[in-house]
Amino acid sequence: MTVSSTSSKDIAFLGFDGCPNTPELRKRLMEAEPNADICDVDLMALQSGDPRLGWGAPTILVRGKDLFGVPANENGNVSCRNWIGGLPSAEEIQFALKEIK
Repeated sequence: MTVSSTSSKDIAFLGFDGCPNTPELRKRLMEAEPNADICDVDLMALQSGDPRLGWGAPTILVRGKDLFGVPANENGNVSCRNWIGGLPSAEEIQFALKEIK
């Protein structure tokens, strides 16, 4: 996973190699915001106690909060996120990002 600088929206994409939904959600995020600078965060590389470990992969954070309002859990274990109803579409991501502008 590569790491880039954050944009003015502070978009972070949490994931890790081996989590099956990580590549697909990253692709949809790029379709929704093709010109955004996104900070890719490899959950496996984070130090114990990092608050971003509270979300499963993949997750989109904007200014440190889950784009879809899911709260972080406090177990701090790296896990794959269970997206009830499936991954959000590029359109759903785009709509959610516009709502926070």
